[in-house]
Amino acid sequence: MRDTTDELNDLTSWLLVLEKIVEQSANMVVITDSSQRIRWVNQTYTRITGWKLEEVQGKRAGEQLHGPLTDPLIKQRLRDRLLQGRSVPAAEIVNYRKNGEPYVALLNIEPIRDDQGKVVAYFSIQSDISEKRALEKANAELQHHLQVAQRLARLGRIEFNAATGLVRWSSEVYSILELPGDEAPKTPEAVLDYLCPQTQLELLKGLEEVMQSGEEFDRELPITTHKGRRRWVRCRGVPVKNGDRIRLPATWTVQDVSLYKELIEQKRLTNEKLRAMVGERTHHLEEANRSLEAFSHALSHDLKKPVRHMASYAEILEESLVAGDMASAKSYCRKIVSAGKLLQSQIDGLLRFSRLGRLGISPSLVAMADLVNECLVEVAASFQDRRFQAVGVEALPEVLVDPVLFREVWTNLIDNAFKYSRPQEVMQLAFACASTDSGWTLSLNDNGCGFDPVMQSHIFQMFGRANPDDVVSGDGIGLALCQRIVLAHGGRMWAESALGEGSTFFLFLPLVAPGSIFGGL
Repeated sequence: MRDTTDELNDLTSWLLVLEKIVEQSANMVVITDSSQRIRWVNQTYTRITGWKLEEVQGKRAGEQLHGPLTDPLIKQRLRDRLLQGRSVPAAEIVNYRKNGEPYVALLNIEPIRDDQGKVVAYFSIQSDISEKRALEKANAELQHHLQVAQRLARLGRIEFNAATGLVRWSSEVYSILELPGDEAPKTPEAVLDYLCPQTQLELLKGLEEVMQSGEEFDRELPITTHKGRRRWVRCRGVPVKNGDRIRLPATWTVQDVSLYKELIEQKRLTNEKLRAMVGERTHHLEEANRSLEAFSHALSHDLKKPVRHMASYAEILEESLVAGDMASAKSYCRKIVSAGKLLQSQIDGLLRFSRLGRLGISPSLVAMADLVNECLVEVAASFQDRRFQAVGVEALPEVLVDPVLFREVWTNLIDNAFKYSRPQEVMQLAFACASTDSGWTLSLNDNGCGFDPVMQSHIFQMFGRANPDDVVSGDGIGLALCQRIVLAHGGRMWAESALGEGSTFFLFLPLVAPGSIFGGL
């Protein structure tokens, strides 16, 4: 008989499971043992650093990643915290890729402890924030260029002689407005010709305010040059005060601030991109943390349950053998075998779950009606004593999906319908499809025992079951597998049910080309 306890302790098998859970994460995940030697890394780690698992396995992370720019003080602080068995939250450090290129990493490291509190391993989530830091540096450089542009920008002058009524424009003003240098002298109103009607109104309103307050006029105005180019100018002038009277400024300065405005806009766009990047990184980190929590739950609870049963049954078996009670011994032997098979089923399910990330998605146009009919025949062969009727299959459309993975989806859903409809003399399966401009909603309704609506989200979790283990056989992985496949196709999956009234499972698939959403599960 296969030694399932040894397989449970086989770290490589568990790393395959963890690989699936975190493979779609944009973050690097590294698992080290208690001595901080690498046992496993995900594909994101390989893609970002260039190091494959077989190249780093058994080595310390720092031996591969640290280099000349890595801060020794940060290295020491990390080392001290890990030696003390403490977590490392949001530590920023310079690491190196295999090709020698440095990058900035944000580390989050959590120790994993056994039942006695001893550290047995470390989970590390690393984010490459080099692009974020580059954007911050670009922002600083833009600010510097902005200041230089302000210092070096030439100022034009417009002078008005109230006695003669003549206006003089300096050569810089001609240059800003792209006018020939030999143009005739301009009138005060001539500058309005280069402003749009709305800006003219704003300028006149501002001049009225100046005449009332006597404060300096300082506005940035959009203009259209003589050659039709769009520019921004800053106009400044100090009103002339003569007793109680206030006259318009006799001298105006005109400065081309187009570069300044462009840099301001570029800075705004960069800030928006930076905020979006931070939000995306935060989202990926939250997803990775949730995946790690699910994996930890699987290890600490669901997978330990059959092992505990096997250990308990083995102790009773030993006592029965000592007492010569062979009937009892045989009974507990069967229970041990049953617990072992359950454990094997759970392990197999997790490994199927993990392999999806490595298989990827190969979409093609699939006739869902044909695929569902094939799955019905396949599943019904395992329930030869069951009578069933299926309607609505012909209404299912052709959809661009991975045929292998969607065979897994329909097989799981139909198999569940058979299992949970055992009390019915004839099982009824109703397939349907509703189409909209955004996609298709496919559904499968059965007349089974149903489930409590409060279990809606629970049934799509790993090892999540809507009914007690002794009601219907299963490992609680099938629906989690289905949902992950549908999500990877850019869709979503949900269910509606009530106890004793059957269940309906819905699959929404968008009307989009595969593209980037089919990059992996």
